[in-house]
Amino acid sequence: MSVATLRAAVLPRPWADRLLAAVPVLSLYLWLCVLYGWEAAGHVTPWLNSDELETAQISRAIAETGDPARRGEPYSVNAIYPYVLAPVWWIDDVGRAYGVAKLLNVLLMTSVVFPTYALARMVVSRPWAFFAAAGAGTVPALYYSSMLMEEPLAYPWSALCALLIAKAFALRSRWWIAGAVLASLLAPLVREQLAVVPAAFLLATLGLVATSPRAKRAYARWSWWDRVGAVTLAVGGVIVVNAAVSKVSYAWWVATAHYKDRMLENGLWAVGALAIGIGVLPMIAGLAALVRPRGEAWTRELRAVVATAAALALGYGWYTAVKAAYISTTFSTLVVERNLIYVAPLLFVGTALFFERPVVRWWAVAGAGALTLAAILLAHPYQMQFRVYSDAPGFSMLQAANRAYEWTPERARNVLLGFVILSLLVLVLPRILPWGVRPVLALAAALVVAWGVAGQMSAASASNTFSEVLADDIDRPFDWIDRETGGAPTLYLGQRLTDYNGIWQMEFWNRSLGYVWSTDGSAPGPGPTLTPDLIDAHTGAIQRPPSTVEYVVVDPGIDIVGEPIAQHAHNAAGTQTFWRLFRIVPPLRLQNSTRGVTQDGWASDRTTYSQFTTPGNEPGFVVVRVHRKGWGGRDVPRRGSLVTIRVGAPVRGPDKHPALGRVTDRCSFRINRLEDRTFLLRTPPPPFHVDVRIDPTFVPQEIDSRSPDTRELGAQVGYSFSPAASVPPDRRGCAAGLRGPGR
Repeated sequence: MSVATLRAAVLPRPWADRLLAAVPVLSLYLWLCVLYGWEAAGHVTPWLNSDELETAQISRAIAETGDPARRGEPYSVNAIYPYVLAPVWWIDDVGRAYGVAKLLNVLLMTSVVFPTYALARMVVSRPWAFFAAAGAGTVPALYYSSMLMEEPLAYPWSALCALLIAKAFALRSRWWIAGAVLASLLAPLVREQLAVVPAAFLLATLGLVATSPRAKRAYARWSWWDRVGAVTLAVGGVIVVNAAVSKVSYAWWVATAHYKDRMLENGLWAVGALAIGIGVLPMIAGLAALVRPRGEAWTRELRAVVATAAALALGYGWYTAVKAAYISTTFSTLVVERNLIYVAPLLFVGTALFFERPVVRWWAVAGAGALTLAAILLAHPYQMQFRVYSDAPGFSMLQAANRAYEWTPERARNVLLGFVILSLLVLVLPRILPWGVRPVLALAAALVVAWGVAGQMSAASASNTFSEVLADDIDRPFDWIDRETGGAPTLYLGQRLTDYNGIWQMEFWNRSLGYVWSTDGSAPGPGPTLTPDLIDAHTGAIQRPPSTVEYVVVDPGIDIVGEPIAQHAHNAAGTQTFWRLFRIVPPLRLQNSTRGVTQDGWASDRTTYSQFTTPGNEPGFVVVRVHRKGWGGRDVPRRGSLVTIRVGAPVRGPDKHPALGRVTDRCSFRINRLEDRTFLLRTPPPPFHVDVRIDPTFVPQEIDSRSPDTRELGAQVGYSFSPAASVPPDRRGCAAGLRGPGR
């Protein structure tokens, strides 16, 4: 054997060693991808709307035109994720494209294990770095990997930024610094919350400079007045920065100037949700480990990791508090753990640091424990009334315990208090029993990861259940419009919409559906909607759609002039109904239209019906059914509600919609619980208009607290038209309807 051969056999092979060392974390990644891919396969349709639908709209527009848009209208977007997702929509079949999109999300979000492992390896050995990677890859927030949202890209990107920043501090090479700067600058484009990253980069830099040996030598020469001046300067700097940020961020100004109490309380809710989701121990140990014990050698790598983790944790915590307080003033009071999940990899790195060198300062443990305890207590009752809380997946295990074992929030709180106590015991045990503590720490690590896996699977299972429920509300195939039209541009025209899920599902699964209109302004976003004006009260012509539109899908109660092509069943507000697809005969004209009737048939104090054409354009009888079969409570009021029906010629009202002109027939009566009356009133030749008023209305929940319905209801109303020859004389007129059975 030659000298060269012997030397090759003896010398280490760094790349081969690194490859072998990467096998465990690669295996972890692959197995988690298998698990999350299986979960994604059971996620049959998007349900977290309108977030997922908006992402689909924008990414589809990018795939088709290269520019972001919603419902055909250009839309400015400062985000990378829609561009990452866009290529999947080059696949023609929506179902296959959706499957590839979910797989892409799984591959992206699960990749958090790689930067987390590498960050942990800067300060701990391989086994504990593997623990950190496993913890970051199994938190409940990984249930977002099945959804068309920014989190699947933002979560690993945040961890990558932490790694690059720490490497830049530790190695100080131009390439690591360039990578950290570039990743930090791109971070706000990955997700808005990641605007924290460049700020944290700067804060960590200042912290490292301020705690460097050179700075400490300078501090030793400071007088008492020098120290007072430095503190004053620091406070002034904070005030200046706050004022500057308030100038450019309205949310920051609102929260910090007016809602500091909400920042504290609502921010702690999110901390509590995160602590519960990761098993409590990593929250306490991860924070306490950032305060290193006296006597430990501060290597360059350790200083870099601690500074980076502390700055990012502080930044994400502050952002979450500001966002939670602001949302409470503009939308709703929410638990926004979704904005804090990016701290989880950092906490697991800190926990790994404790597990390897289990010595911590008592005051750091006390502070981290007090923060965690306060957050858990404030987060009560843990949103346990929900199957899954989309903005706080950390509650998923408690919600599962509520369903499976009938846990109450109080019982959950007591269990969590036990978790806090056990976590504190684990942290102080190495001081009490320095020998034989390793098996206890290994068991604690395994239990933490197991808790995370269980929480993630519980959240994913609940998410898939929501998805299946929505899918069951619509007949297959979901892409029925695309199949019928061959992908030709299609418009949706609805009315009195209260359940948007069906529309969102129809729009997602049918690419040809590019416009969403309603006759009464109830069409939902995301993206532009339109309430078309009535152009001609005699022909029923309404505002022209884009010239490319060939088909229109309508809700019940709306008929248009055109050729009926197909109908498709779905459930709206618990009632089965049908969408109908027409090939239009330009210009777009209504045959008839109902306004003021919800998808489950209820009307409030007013509803109208317009008929623009009839067979042979002959007069006849409008059939008006007014009933309260859906209300079995007490009469409201005691004598019932007064119903007034008026029939006459239509005019174009001041709101540019049909209104009642000259009255040709009328009817008045009172309706009570469970009553059901049908009137056939004579109409003039088309067009004609029907106006129904109901007074007073009632709110079911105010009468029966068990009812979830908070709407103001009058009666259930339905309309149709019958030619004169088909209506027997004894059925005609108001009196005939009053003689009929009332119940």
